[in-house]
Amino acid sequence: MVLTSVVGAWCALLVAGVAVAVSGGGYDPSQQDCPNTADRNDAPKGATVANCHAFKLNVGDDRGNRYAEFGIDQLPNGYPSTPGLFGVGYPQNPNFPHAGCASLNPDGKPGCTRGAHPSGITAVFDTQQLGRNGLSQGIGTPNLAAVLPSIMGGLNFYLGADDNLDAGEHDGAAGVGKNHRPDGSAGAANGPSDGGAVTGHVTPQAASTPPSLANPLPVAGASEGFCADGYCQDVTSQRHTLYQGGKRGSRDAANYDGKRWDPYNCSSGDVKSEGPECKGRRGQPQTMDQWRASEARHVYAEPGAQVYEDPDPQGSPIDPLYEAGAAPQPALYPIPAAYAGTCGVVAGGGPVAHAPAGAPSTNSSGQVVVKTGC
Repeated sequence: MVLTSVVGAWCALLVAGVAVAVSGGGYDPSQQDCPNTADRNDAPKGATVANCHAFKLNVGDDRGNRYAEFGIDQLPNGYPSTPGLFGVGYPQNPNFPHAGCASLNPDGKPGCTRGAHPSGITAVFDTQQLGRNGLSQGIGTPNLAAVLPSIMGGLNFYLGADDNLDAGEHDGAAGVGKNHRPDGSAGAANGPSDGGAVTGHVTPQAASTPPSLANPLPVAGASEGFCADGYCQDVTSQRHTLYQGGKRGSRDAANYDGKRWDPYNCSSGDVKSEGPECKGRRGQPQTMDQWRASEARHVYAEPGAQVYEDPDPQGSPIDPLYEAGAAPQPALYPIPAAYAGTCGVVAGGGPVAHAPAGAPSTNSSGQVVVKTGC
C-alpha cells in the first residue's frame, strides 16, 4: 500500500503548471512543519520557509509527540527546470531536492523543526552546501515515565508530499485578504497545490470502542490519497475529514448533493485566479473566501474507495478537450464521482455521468446514491 501510494503520489505531484489544493489522503501542512501559506503564489524568487518540508515522514502519537522523522526541505521557486509535465529542478540548482533532516526523538519532541533535544539525535544533510551537514546527539536520558503512556496509547504514521518537489513550484493561495489585495482569499489558504499522504494508526486503548460503519476497526487503520488537477482519490479504513468549509453540516466527498461549485477558472495558481476569476454569478459567492464558507464544515472520506472533484475552491480542474479548444465549455467539471465501501455506493455526478432521469435513488446532482446508515 505504501509503495503504491508513494509511486502514485510522485506521479501526481510532479505535474506542473496548475494549482489544486490538497484535499486527499490526510495531507496536513502542520505534519510537513509548514504554515498554510508556505507555497503562496506571490512568493519572491528563491523564497522558502525555514524548517518547512515538501516531503515528510513522521512517527508520533495523538498528543503531538514525534518520535522519529525524516524530511526534505521546501524548495525555492523561480529557477529553470527540465521540460514537460514532469519537470524537476536541474542537479546543483537550488530547486533540486538536496537538503533535509532526520531525527530520532525518544522524548517525543521534534528534532527537525527546533533542533536536537537532550535525549534525541538529529542529522542535517545538504549535498550542495556541505558545511550544513552535521550530527547533533544529546547526552540526556529520555523521560520514559512521561512518554510511555502516550506510546502505549497508540502510534501514528504519516508520509506526505506535495508538488513543491516539482522544481520548487509555488501555487498555493497567497491568502493576504482585503487589507492588501481585494481578492478575499485570506480564509481560503489551505496549504500547497497538488499533494497527498499515507497515514496509519495503531490505538490499543480503542479496543473497547464498538465498531461502526464509519470506523469498522477502531484499534487500527490506514488511508492513502492525493489530489492533482482537480482529480482526487482516497482509500481509507475509517472516516476522516478531507476539507473544512464554513457551512453547518457535513457531506461525503463523493456525494455532490447540494454542492455549489466555484467557477472553472477560480484557483490558487496566481493573483488573478484567486481573485477576479472566483466571482460567481448573481446570488453566488463572489470571493474565494465566500466559496469556502459555502462548503460544508466537514467533507468526509468514508471507509472504502472514492474518486471525487476537489472540494476546495483553490482547486484548478483540467478538462483536456476544453483546454485544447475542442469543446466550447468544460464538460468534466466536476469529474464524475464514485464511492464504494461500508457506507454504501455513489455512482455518477457531474455534467457527464448522470443517473437515469427520475430514478428514485438519484440525488439533485444526478448521482445514484445507496446509503447504509453512516
